[in-house]
Amino acid sequence: MSNTAVRYLTMLRMVPRFPKTITTTELAERLDGHGFEVTMRSIQRDLEKLSADFPLLVDESTRPFQWSFDRDATMDIIPALDLPAALTFELARAYLSPMLPPRALSHLKPHFDEAHRTLLREKNPLGKWPDRVRVINRGLGGRRPAIDADVLETVTEALLRDFRCKLTYQARNWPEPEVIIVHPLGLIFRDPNVYLIGTIEGREGIRQLVLHRATAGELVEQPVERPEDFELDLYIHSGAMGILKSNKPVYLRLRCDRPALNHLVESPLGFDQTTTEIDDNTFEIAVTVGDTQDLRWWLTAQAVHCDILAPDWLRKEIEGILAQGLGRVRQ
Repeated sequence: MSNTAVRYLTMLRMVPRFPKTITTTELAERLDGHGFEVTMRSIQRDLEKLSADFPLLVDESTRPFQWSFDRDATMDIIPALDLPAALTFELARAYLSPMLPPRALSHLKPHFDEAHRTLLREKNPLGKWPDRVRVINRGLGGRRPAIDADVLETVTEALLRDFRCKLTYQARNWPEPEVIIVHPLGLIFRDPNVYLIGTIEGREGIRQLVLHRATAGELVEQPVERPEDFELDLYIHSGAMGILKSNKPVYLRLRCDRPALNHLVESPLGFDQTTTEIDDNTFEIAVTVGDTQDLRWWLTAQAVHCDILAPDWLRKEIEGILAQGLGRVRQ
């Protein structure tokens, strides 16, 4: 392949999808970083030539000109989308569609559409996959709160670039919305909500910000101050994503019925879980878990299938909750 053709392909990969744009000046700098020495005038001529065969858009109202791909441009640039890649996009569509707002999904729609066409064209069993797979979330399936698309884009860009962001945010216990500067550390999708994990300037501790409570977002191009000991997985497994009753972990011992709770053997409640077989119908587990409201909800729901052996105080608390519920339904 000629050097010019390689430069064309490299340049096309640098052009973003509308509404994002790139100027000829930025293209010249990036191409130089890839070893292509070319003037802005040459880049301008190249883009004008390529726009005859590719869905390129140009904004000539500014200097230098700003270029982008059409919002609905499909992926028809080599390499062609193969079946495994198309299948991956179909799975991504199934999992992401319930979670992301429409505008965020619109950036991926051309890729999803091309993947679907690829699967339909191919005489391959994988082509039947979209008709045979569904994603169902556990729980009652209530309606997910709407997230402002600008907020989501701001937060994701801040996370990717390790920058701070400014949010207009209304916490549940705040009398009115406040403008806050957030140092984002991670994003957690926990059905039905999306949580931004981070710190707030002027306030102590790591916070969980529910994104649908933010109404405006703006990128702040200053580096994030990240706590040295923070790891997202450790944060999750500490029980912080539940409603903490205390910061002390709970060493939980349960006697469980099988097969009702066999899934606990396959999906342990914690890293240190141990399982002891009692008989064909019973097993016991011991595990360290967070002292959360979620733990109480789960134990209450599973009361007919498990006995709390320890701790004694938690068993008495769950007994009290069940007694209150029974008294209520008998009124």
